[in-house]
Amino acid sequence: MSRIADLAVQQLIAYNASDLEAFVTWYHEDVRVFEGEALVCEGRDAFRERYRRLFTEFEFGGTVDERLNVGGHCVELEVWWRIDPETGTRSEGEILVCYEALDGLIGVVRFLR
Repeated sequence: MSRIADLAVQQLIAYNASDLEAFVTWYHEDVRVFEGEALVCEGRDAFRERYRRLFTEFEFGGTVDERLNVGGHCVELEVWWRIDPETGTRSEGEILVCYEALDGLIGVVRFLR
């Protein structure tokens, strides 16, 4: 398994354990997160804040059955779910997630819907 694929696996394990600090450790200090072409978050502190409510208030999880990696890039088809704490409503879906390595950590994340 390549380093970037290993990083993707490890962050998913932390995600499913609802462990925000473990999740964040797999990301570079200067991580950039995109939704499509739009930059939505930059830097580990902003990244942590982006996920804080999800990790502290929601029940959630994800699975990855398909993962491709070449060089410093990894692309996953993630199936996710979450339960809204206010309504109890469960939502779920699929998303394509692209990771790019930077200095041995995840440096770029791109979500494609």
